[in-house]
Amino acid sequence: MITEEEHSGVVKTFDHFKGFGFITRKKGKDVFFFYEDIAESSLLFPGTLVTFIIKKGAKGPRAYNIKKIK
Repeated sequence: MITEEEHSGVVKTFDHFKGFGFITRKKGKDVFFFYEDIAESSLLFPGTLVTFIIKKGAKGPRAYNIKKIK
């Protein structure tokens, strides 16, 4: 579902060289993101807990405003 509400999930993959990855949610499909979608401009690693907003991207749902859960 594409909404402006905040979601939480776990970083599944993140390719630092290509600048994109996927976040796994408890419910629903994995969500794609680009490096520029990370709010704190930090590197994410598999297993990192994050919050994010889902918006419609050019090729489907995309995570934006991604923040690490501390």
